[in-house]
Amino acid sequence: MFAHPKNVCMTYLSHLQFSSKLSVLFLIASFKAFVHAVIPDIYITSSSDSINEIKELIEISGCNRSDDDSYQKND
Repeated sequence: MFAHPKNVCMTYLSHLQFSSKLSVLFLIASFKAFVHAVIPDIYITSSSDSINEIKELIEISGCNRSDDDSYQKND
């Protein structure tokens, strides 16, 4: 039905869970960035911290997972 989850070595459910987690992280990061815009002395490193956290999560998800034997890496 949906090709994208399989293309990134995830089931529909695991893709749903992962994307939902990212959505929450983006929401929190957006809130902190807005607060920082208004009051610059609050959440000083939150944007770069959020970017790094999300980047790390993406790098170890889907086809990049080392503990998932149910899917082959896409070459």
